Amino acid sequence: MGVPMVIYKGSPKPHSWCRWMSARTMRKNNSNLVVVPGMTGSGKTWSAISICETMSKMSGVPFPIDNIVFSLTELMMLINSGKLKRGSCIIFDEPQASISSKDFQSKANKVFNLLVTTFRHRNYSLFFCTPFENLLDKSTRRLFHCKFETMSINPNEKTCRLKPRQIEYSDYNSKIYRKMMLVRFKDKNGLNRSEKLSYWDVPKPSDDMVELYEAKKLEFTTNLNKNIMKSLEEFDNSGKSMTSDSERDRRKPLTDRQEEVMKVLANHTFTEAVDILDSSLGTLHEHKKQGMKKGYTLEEFKNEQ
Repeated sequence: MGVPMVIYKGSPKPHSWCRWMSARTMRKNNSNLVVVPGMTGSGKTWSAISICETMSKMSGVPFPIDNIVFSLTELMMLINSGKLKRGSCIIFDEPQASISSKDFQSKANKVFNLLVTTFRHRNYSLFFCTPFENLLDKSTRRLFHCKFETMSINPNEKTCRLKPRQIEYSDYNSKIYRKMMLVRFKDKNGLNRSEKLSYWDVPKPSDDMVELYEAKKLEFTTNLNKNIMKSLEEFDNSGKSMTSDSERDRRKPLTDRQEEVMKVLANHTFTEAVDILDSSLGTLHEHKKQGMKKGYTLEEFKNEQ
């Protein structure tokens, strides 16, 4: 793939990475798959929005709020809507919620990997904003073109510092190479110069887009919490809860002696239990241990004698 490079005839201009990505989609018949990892509140999504707005100004291709999606279904609906143009930018926020690496070879992962492997001819830029890139499927991560990792936020300048790198996966030695961008330009004396971009200070996105995004994100998290609650209720009702009667019924039964020991220990001290059961302390401990291994607790036998 080579080193990412932008060449200026005169002095360098800001946002060279945006110019490089725009050239890939608008002139080189390619796409951009970019992961933007960062902890909650680190500025990853705002940075991605700002980058998309900048690229939109460069290419003349609109970047509406509809181009920010929160699920694989939304993403597929957007791509198939016919609204996207060559050079369109898309942000997939919190993709791990629907294509987690823990759902190994799930239908969602298979569909998504099929999408990204056939994505090039559409000439879109797709940004994945996620806390950790390892939350995504390994096959997906190998297809990324760039990684823009959030480093810090400057509240005075209203910028977020990113560590931008081009990613190149080598199938030969199974290594991933991360490359800085090389910028070539002429200095004030007309001499050719080259510099590598270690960091990129991305400005805050427009207030209008921030307001629209925050409203859409709130709707997403609200629906997500409702779905989580529904799943938990279904889990409990299915009998898989450790506190449900049906789960208790599936445990291995206690022997008569184990049950007797558990009942006594639940209502007496070990010293008292030794006299009541006419048994040694070590034997009582062993019966209790075996009972707990089967999933029983002393609390269940309170007030039972």
